[in-house]
Amino acid sequence: MAQPPPATAEKKPKSFEALTPALAEWILDYTRSMNFARTTPVQAMAIPLLMGNKDLVVEAVTGSGKTLSFLVPIISRILAVEEPNKKGHVRSIVVAPTKELASQIYEVCVGLLRYHPPSAFGLDGGKDDGLDDVEVEEGADAMEAKPERPAGAYVVPQLLIGGRTKQGEDLATFSSLNPNLLIGTPKRLVEILSSSRVVLKRHYFDLLVLDEADRLLDPNFAPDLQRILELVPKERRTGLFSASVSEAVNELVRVGMRYPFKISAKVRSKSGALDKKTPEALRLCYLTCPATQKLPMLKRVLLEVKAEKIIIYVSTRAGVDYWKDVLPALLGMKVFAVHGDYKAPVRAKNVARFQDCTTPAILVTTDVLARGIDIPDIDLVVQLDPPSQPKDFIHRCGRSGRAGKRGLAITFLNDGNEADYVKYLDLQGTKLEPYILTTPITPAEATETISQIRQVLTTKREIHDRSQKAFVSWVQAYTKTLPADIFNVKNVDWKELGQAWGLLRWPKMPELKRLFPEAVADRTLGLDVPEAFDINHLAYADKVREETRQLAVQARARGERPALPKRLAGKEAEAKMKRERAWSSQKAAKGLREERRGRKEGRRVAERKKGMSEGEKVESAELEDLIRRIREQNAEEEFEGFD
Repeated sequence: MAQPPPATAEKKPKSFEALTPALAEWILDYTRSMNFARTTPVQAMAIPLLMGNKDLVVEAVTGSGKTLSFLVPIISRILAVEEPNKKGHVRSIVVAPTKELASQIYEVCVGLLRYHPPSAFGLDGGKDDGLDDVEVEEGADAMEAKPERPAGAYVVPQLLIGGRTKQGEDLATFSSLNPNLLIGTPKRLVEILSSSRVVLKRHYFDLLVLDEADRLLDPNFAPDLQRILELVPKERRTGLFSASVSEAVNELVRVGMRYPFKISAKVRSKSGALDKKTPEALRLCYLTCPATQKLPMLKRVLLEVKAEKIIIYVSTRAGVDYWKDVLPALLGMKVFAVHGDYKAPVRAKNVARFQDCTTPAILVTTDVLARGIDIPDIDLVVQLDPPSQPKDFIHRCGRSGRAGKRGLAITFLNDGNEADYVKYLDLQGTKLEPYILTTPITPAEATETISQIRQVLTTKREIHDRSQKAFVSWVQAYTKTLPADIFNVKNVDWKELGQAWGLLRWPKMPELKRLFPEAVADRTLGLDVPEAFDINHLAYADKVREETRQLAVQARARGERPALPKRLAGKEAEAKMKRERAWSSQKAAKGLREERRGRKEGRRVAERKKGMSEGEKVESAELEDLIRRIREQNAEEEFEGFD
């Protein structure tokens, strides 16, 4: 890699005043190479505070430069110490909730370090990207010609995420690389930090950064985050960064922050109030329509906006697997898919293919890519399904309109009570405006879209199965995760919804039994499936799977029970054996369980009484006696039924 461009006479940003002149210059070189503004308001405030040994909470809109706000101080502080690379010792840690975000932070860090020759030397297996290549002659002088790391302090980062490498491989890399900066997800960081090879000394460890802090403080990450906080020294600097960190303020004491400074960078709305939580360049819109018109409207929007890069958010992983097969035929674009069940290399590959695609492309995903991910030039964000929490709405929309660029985010809502979701967001401080189509959608367009979806479903039975699974998972998410006063499954038009999904038959699900029982008896009721279509003629592309299905169909025709697949045969036989055990054996097993339960309860009572004072023991005895007398009284009274 060529040397950075020569220094210019332009004035350094105020945010770099705490840095050395050389350090400020190569950071400026990096920002110029990435076409960034030299400094953002967030960076201007955050960098000096972290450089000045302050705990910090940063709440700023998406795309405002939070990553550099903590990476620049981390790197600066490491380079400023006398001994930054002691064997096995870690100086700073950055924690991110998702693998994609951790990888992105690592890539930004690496890009920054390439402009610092001593640090750039070890980024690619010891090759210095900042120096010209040195020709090595064969012979005795070969070792003398080998390039050496330039003098001076240097930063060695290591990325720690699960799924990409195994824990043992990451530990081996840690021992050989000797990193002083760790960037990773909570679970893998806990595994590595718990190793005896990693040293976290009170006078050596410096800075802990929690990116997307409000997400890290969620119950899902709480155990791993708590363990990290126990492992790192208490005498440290801590930084919390997020676009919606206010929900985490009450947890600051738990993460060990002492008198933290808070930076809240908000955007002035059109009314003049400083209450806008998204960038001014990002336009937030919504569309309400019948379910069958959602996809035709989406197609019309893409034609009007002429978007090149689009992210579509859906509520479930099964929905991603279904729509990635359907949308290419409907929209005429390449579609890439990412969700949490994909392995880390597959997720990274699909995101990279989407970024590098030279033609218009769509990325269908769940909330796994809602936070912190910086994909350049996203023209449009579409939410086919609303998120479960208002703060996730902000993060989803924030994938567009980043770094001052214009962006558009559109949320699709069904007619009826769902329109109240706009008022609900307004109360949360997020205002949406209606998106006006140039021409309305006709019933013929909706019918044609349904026909196109069904053409895709009839190409192979695997896609039909995905439609069934995706619809069930969508109903469950609609019922359990969204505000019930707005998204009430009792108000759903089932016939309209089934046609919008292009279903060929209704899946078996308890919600249908309770709310649309007619569909249980007639699996095609209201779907308007062509009379000539026979679901039994729809075959699997997998020959083995299709052969198993055919055998099952033949068994049912003979009035027999179909044989289970081999992968389920063992489990079914075990369950059958449990069901058919002798009654005496079942009774004996039940008695044994009750005896064990009684012994455990006795031990718990004894342990509880050990810590009681004499007065508490007397009160406990009186309570037990009262409970005993009530039970005896209830046992003597005979229940004669209601009048």
